[in-house]
Amino acid sequence: MYMIKFDESVYEKLILLRPFIKIKKVLNAIKQIANSKDEQSILKKTFTTYNQVFREINRDSSEYASMSLAAMVENGSLTLEQLDEIMFIIAEDSLFNSYIYKLSNEELETNGQRLINWKLPINNKILDNIGKKSNKDFIICGYRLTESSPGVVESLRLTMIDSRQHQIYDKNDDITYDIVYPTIVEFDFRRQLLHIRTQEVENFVNTDERFSTMSGRIKNTLDFIESFQKPISYKKILNFKEILFDIEENLLKDVREKIDKELESFKKPVRSFCNAIDKKYTKRNDTIPTVDYVKTSIQTIIAMSIPRNPLGDIVGIRFRNNAERKNQYSEITILDKQNHCISTDNLYWLNLAVLLDVKSVEFLKLILFIDSQSSIVNLDFSLETGNVKLLKNTPGQGGVMPNQIKYDSVLNELSKFF
Repeated sequence: MYMIKFDESVYEKLILLRPFIKIKKVLNAIKQIANSKDEQSILKKTFTTYNQVFREINRDSSEYASMSLAAMVENGSLTLEQLDEIMFIIAEDSLFNSYIYKLSNEELETNGQRLINWKLPINNKILDNIGKKSNKDFIICGYRLTESSPGVVESLRLTMIDSRQHQIYDKNDDITYDIVYPTIVEFDFRRQLLHIRTQEVENFVNTDERFSTMSGRIKNTLDFIESFQKPISYKKILNFKEILFDIEENLLKDVREKIDKELESFKKPVRSFCNAIDKKYTKRNDTIPTVDYVKTSIQTIIAMSIPRNPLGDIVGIRFRNNAERKNQYSEITILDKQNHCISTDNLYWLNLAVLLDVKSVEFLKLILFIDSQSSIVNLDFSLETGNVKLLKNTPGQGGVMPNQIKYDSVLNELSKFF
């Protein structure tokens, strides 16, 4: 085995981003930064070869991947500018726990005084900003800007890191690590949304609640962007539970109508069967009529064969009944572990009347089919606004991770309801 030199100062900064440095994500980022297929092939081959060498001395994939990237800088395969772009892409392809807010109907001019006063950095640099002193809780490392028309911003996406380092505890290895935590803030004027994008906050050690809890982190991020000179106004999406109900109806109402039409042909035999059951078995305490039990069972069977909504399926839902007293309610949760539609579950049909009465949903889990790709999405009313979370397509190491393109396509569909 031969040893490869790597830039230790670069490695020491990269490894602070260990929760985000994954082999597949690095390879995907290399694909995006390469100017040609030949360059892409060379960079991927070099990275893979270095991984094989460094893996012999360190089995942690984030550590040997960081060593490989630092070695590519050392030997001139990558410039620091290219490495920074790789880290920007990795951040964009990692932060999919998104809290969304409604932007005011304002315009932001590309070269206007407001944007100039925000003093955004000229260059996109993550590594140079790690360890940089700041009197703020966040350091803006760079941004992506697109225009809707010349001089008018369509989207401004800021990539930031916490100005302080944190410690996380790895219970599997019983080790404490130092990390730097990124956040993305997007002013999305096309959809009139503000996105605060994070990753789950887990296993922080002795850290201020502003950083170690999701509620603290989101509030702290909002406070930071409100400190900008003449900030963009926004508001919480307080009716998000009603929006979730609209999404449920959009995906399942037509499916229900098809199922009920099929059920109509079994009306007479069902009534005859239920009358016979009720006549023979008279002792019962249940308030739900026998016919409803039987109908829901038949509905779930039909649902397994009925054509689905082409946009997607609902595979999880949580909603509450109307409470006679404040804070007193019962909650109905339907979640299929194999990601079957909730219309194939008896509970959905038994509690449908409640759902149609309250017209309010706490949580939805969707599988959306957009541009020949499937996306698994959790939608939740959290911190008094909308929470959108993209998940792996399948669990485990082999699961297909979401990416920036998927996030945009999912938000394109969902924002029609917002």
